[in-house]
Amino acid sequence: MRNSFGKGFRGTGRRVPSGRQDTEYLGPVKNWAHISAQQRFGTESDAVAEFVEKDKTEPAVVGFFEEGSEAAETFQSVADGNRYDFRFAYTTDDEVRAHYKYTKGAVVLVYAPPRFVSDKYDKPKARYPSAKLDSDALTKFIYKKSLPLVGQKTWKSGDRYDKAKLPILTLFAAIDLEKNPKGFDYFANRLRKVAVDYVGRVVFNVGDKEDFSYALQDYDIELESKKDVGVGIKDDDKYYKMEAKFNVENLKAFVESVLNGEIEPKIKESPSYEDPEEGDDEDESDYEDSNVSVLTTDNFSETVEGKDAMLEFYAPWCGHCQALKPTYKELGDKFATVDSVVVGAMDATANDPPDGYDVSGYPTLIFKDRAGKITPYDGDRDLDSMVSFIKSNAATPITDEL
Repeated sequence: MRNSFGKGFRGTGRRVPSGRQDTEYLGPVKNWAHISAQQRFGTESDAVAEFVEKDKTEPAVVGFFEEGSEAAETFQSVADGNRYDFRFAYTTDDEVRAHYKYTKGAVVLVYAPPRFVSDKYDKPKARYPSAKLDSDALTKFIYKKSLPLVGQKTWKSGDRYDKAKLPILTLFAAIDLEKNPKGFDYFANRLRKVAVDYVGRVVFNVGDKEDFSYALQDYDIELESKKDVGVGIKDDDKYYKMEAKFNVENLKAFVESVLNGEIEPKIKESPSYEDPEEGDDEDESDYEDSNVSVLTTDNFSETVEGKDAMLEFYAPWCGHCQALKPTYKELGDKFATVDSVVVGAMDATANDPPDGYDVSGYPTLIFKDRAGKITPYDGDRDLDSMVSFIKSNAATPITDEL
């Protein structure tokens, strides 16, 4: 069967690194757009499966609705409100709904990240239990069902784990899904043997110790050599460190001890928002002594005027900002010798972002070219993606080898 999937299937997603829009992501994150006519469904090609599998490390949400229905409007509202955390797609096409046998009422499916789904322990998708959609209930359902039994801790997934409102067990190790996928699987498989007994009580993930080196101190974990592994549990402001050597038996004993209140936690103090005492030597930015320009209300104009500028607006207490910081410093290093480009960062809680810069969350990334054109950056927050974006959008051609 080679019927077109183009006229009825829609979705949201990210810009691909080159700035070209990937039709399977279906437009910038704030818009809905048709999948291209090349998308088909049937035995040879399944557009839903292709959409889900396009980014195997991220969850996806797919809806099937009647045209103009209240449920479709609710779904789009939820999608818009959570567009930075999930990929959404939907169809109102009768032929498409008939093919998938979802012809009666509204159907919403939540797919866990395929890369982290275990055939033994996980269900790859979950169906919202009602044909009548409630925004709050649907949002909670999406966050809950998007987490596999054991997933990967990233700057993006961190918020999803926090919203589970459960203790979060993280194993910190040298992880590289592309270069060493078996390394991740080794740890994940051992975590699953314990996690299966704590569903609904503890959530489990694996994080790269380099990416989250800044977080290790919260647990008092020190990992000096490449092969060192650390395990900790975060429960709100309480942090627990596993002292024993990592293995399944010790891991289970550690979880039991934490849940039973047998281990004294380290309490992380919440940041103070009071004005510093006069004379205090306040550290203005972790970007000091790096190739990222520290921007303030007073120096913003003179620093970025006449330059192509990549700008981050952050909050010191923001976890996503902390996660981005190592990569953003690398971005500053990349363009350190390019005179026409500034990579800058402003603490938006201590300074006033200039007019025209819409800062509605942290971190907010915005590109301003030499002529003053402002473009929000909604792409992936890895080094290669940001470098590619700057080179593609710079008003002054960049000929330097980076």
